[in-house]
Order: sequence, then C-alpha cells, then structure tokens
Amino acid sequence: MNLPKHFWFGFWVMLIGYTLIRMFFYDGVLPAPLWLKEQRQLVRWGNIFIIYVVGILIIRKMDESWMLWAWNAVHVVLMLYLIFAAAYEYLIAPLPYGLRASVAPIIEFLISPAYYVGLALLYAFVQKNKPAE
Repeated sequence: MNLPKHFWFGFWVMLIGYTLIRMFFYDGVLPAPLWLKEQRQLVRWGNIFIIYVVGILIIRKMDESWMLWAWNAVHVVLMLYLIFAAAYEYLIAPLPYGLRASVAPIIEFLISPAYYVGLALLYAFVQKNKPAE
C-alpha cells in the first residue's frame, strides 16, 4: 500500500491514545487515579480533540482536499450530536434510552483510528487508480 510516511506517525499517535483510553477507562487494565476517573468526560473530549487535530494535520500533508473535507464533516457532525445530547441531558432531562445507547459507539468511533485507516485505504485506492500525469 502506498501511503505517505507521515500517515504512520498519525496512525501511531491515534492508536496509542485509543489504547490508553481503553486501558484506563473501559477495560480497567490499568488503575486510573480517582481524580482522573472523576474527570472521565473531560479526558474523553480531550482525546477526541487530539485525534481530530492530529488527523487534520496529517491529512493536510497528504494534500487531498476531499479527505480533509470528509474528515472534518464526519467529526464535526458527530461531535455536534454529542454536544447536543449532553446539553439536552444536562439542561432538560435524561436522554431517552435509544439516544443514550447511541452515544457510546459514537465516542468509540471518534477516539479509534478506524475512520483514519478507512480514509487511508480509500486514499491508496484513489492514488492507485489515478491516471499518470
């Protein structure tokens, strides 16, 4: 697969961030300090933001505007959904069960490198099928 070198740097940053979140908060493999567990939501939002920014920086270097547009569109829409869901729950009432159940998979998707890898595979396919100039 023909991917730029900086793609791999972004991949490893995302994988390490995802792994640490999983090990501290979801799987409980590593004991997290109490203050960190109390600030779990801030840590998740921080991780989502870091993944988002790393993706932007790496994708800009790949010089494919459609990839940057897709990266931003998916992340912004999903983050807005999470913000509106959190605001509704905080200001109005608990979310209905169906909406509440949708939040965890969205957070998981945003912190995992799956979308980044999917875009990279699409990038490699497009580059392979691009006519030579």
